[in-house]
Amino acid sequence: MSHVKIIRAIRRFCLDCQGGVAREVRLCPDTGCGLYAWRLAGILTGGAGGGRHDPAGDHDPDVASLGGAPAGRPATDPLPGALPLIVQTLPDERPVRAVRRYCIACCGGERAEVRTCDARDRCALWSYRFGVLPETYRRVKARLTGPRTLVLPGLPTGTAG
Repeated sequence: MSHVKIIRAIRRFCLDCQGGVAREVRLCPDTGCGLYAWRLAGILTGGAGGGRHDPAGDHDPDVASLGGAPAGRPATDPLPGALPLIVQTLPDERPVRAVRRYCIACCGGERAEVRTCDARDRCALWSYRFGVLPETYRRVKARLTGPRTLVLPGLPTGTAG
């Protein structure tokens, strides 16, 4: 799986959950899902940003199937009448934190199971399962597991030479 922006990944996950039908994602009845509030954010923001509406940005191709402008032209209101309500219901938290909570719930509440999750090829959220962006995770992991300078008591810490 290529690394996609988190909003796009949530949208793709929701599409997979609903059998690839954009209309079913919009009409999803599972309000208890941790990603429910984010399911339409990809349409509203074109996959960018933290789930906030960007009227000047690109829009998801699925907008045409939701009653918006035809594909290829930006829609001013992708979900007529529903846009203000959806934007108001987006949580103030970052979407990666919602993914983290969803992954923990998916693994039965076991944080260790999230680390060993083997759904890499099947799950659009796999790269975000730790609650941070993949680039951040790689950087921190390299810093913690990479080679370290040996420091011995009583010896100077500068380079000799």
